Amino acid sequence: MTRFRGLLILAFVGLLACNPCLSGGAAAADGELLEFFGETMGTTYSVKVFQPPESLRVDNLRIDVDGVLRNVNDQMSTYLKSSEISQFNESNSTDWFAVSPEFASVVETALEVSVKTDGAFDVTVGPLVNAWNFGVGPRTSVAPSAETIAKIQDSIGYQKLAVRMDPPAIRKSVPSLKIDLSAIAKGHGVDRVVKFLNEQGLLNIFVEIGGEVRVSGSKSGKPWKVGIQMPDATTNQWTIAHAFGTGGTDHAMATSGDYRNFFEADGKRYSHTIDPRTGYPVDHALASVSILADRCVDADAWATAINAMGPAEGLAIAQTEDLDALLISRSSDGFTKSGTGELAQYVATNTTGEKMETTLSANGSPWVIVAITTIAFATILFSMAIGVIFGRKAISGSCGGIANKTNPDGSTSCGLCSNPADACKELRDRMQNQTGENA
Repeated sequence: MTRFRGLLILAFVGLLACNPCLSGGAAAADGELLEFFGETMGTTYSVKVFQPPESLRVDNLRIDVDGVLRNVNDQMSTYLKSSEISQFNESNSTDWFAVSPEFASVVETALEVSVKTDGAFDVTVGPLVNAWNFGVGPRTSVAPSAETIAKIQDSIGYQKLAVRMDPPAIRKSVPSLKIDLSAIAKGHGVDRVVKFLNEQGLLNIFVEIGGEVRVSGSKSGKPWKVGIQMPDATTNQWTIAHAFGTGGTDHAMATSGDYRNFFEADGKRYSHTIDPRTGYPVDHALASVSILADRCVDADAWATAINAMGPAEGLAIAQTEDLDALLISRSSDGFTKSGTGELAQYVATNTTGEKMETTLSANGSPWVIVAITTIAFATILFSMAIGVIFGRKAISGSCGGIANKTNPDGSTSCGLCSNPADACKELRDRMQNQTGENA
């Protein structure tokens, strides 16, 4: 189960350069692109509106969108003790627990995907994620024992969670069961913001939270585009620019990957993606999964589920469920792609882009830059040391060579030399004169 979702998808707008973004309390003008950003759910969000009405004010819309997202947090954030999910997790009751319709709907979607994937997606997996150092609390980089994993698995499981919609409520069959919706709540948040904007009469919109995206309408007949990155932590290169349709149907995309969040212990790399079925981090070649769907909540859940399942099993269920999926796996040559539905068109494309990515990764790696900087710095220090040794001179730094020397009053010069240069110069001259007299 993926707790952390890297920003595999980053959105861009093709006509951005031609349409200045609005900011502050400015009113929108017809034909312009309104755009603003914010923070939510431990990540960032962005909203773009094309051809907003002239009367629309950016600040007012931003406040309203923040309110929508605060409401999602009030329902589904485990970091808020007053949230619905925290109240449910703290409860030891096995009776029906009343929740909001939105909350129940998200749990219903989660359980549907859990059943179809035989538990590869499971919102009760939180205790396992914590045991593997990827949840709340400090990381120890110590793998839990097999006994610990087995004990936790006995206390979790989507089968121990039930939901109903009328009236909306959820129920657990064991008092200790807790749920975590972080693998699906961002997608739901995107859907909520899109719904709100549509209700305001805004039809040509783009909404993104932490890489999960949903669009409505178009940009004056031109499609919104979403870029999919290669799953390489050292670069941010685009490999695919997927254009959504310009019809009346909304489109959503979510991506799940495992290459930015991991730890190493005893020479083994542990992915942050935990397979609830085994209790262990996944150990397969699948690096990222992108899913298209009408609702972002569905795309979000399926991307996480398939990322846990791996390349072969994930591709098989994508075919069975008729999903639009793109799976990118690591291989000896770099990366290989497989796909279904609308995203299958990218399996055999972008060969040039992948080669460019490999080149940029080698030359632009931050480790290469660090190594070059270290060598250059060491060379300078070595040269200074040679000069000092053969020149029989004190090393001169910001103190002009008087650091740590004793002043006439018995103090050292370090404190003084952190002050302006005039004071240092006066002390230096006095000490040099004294040295000359002693000689």
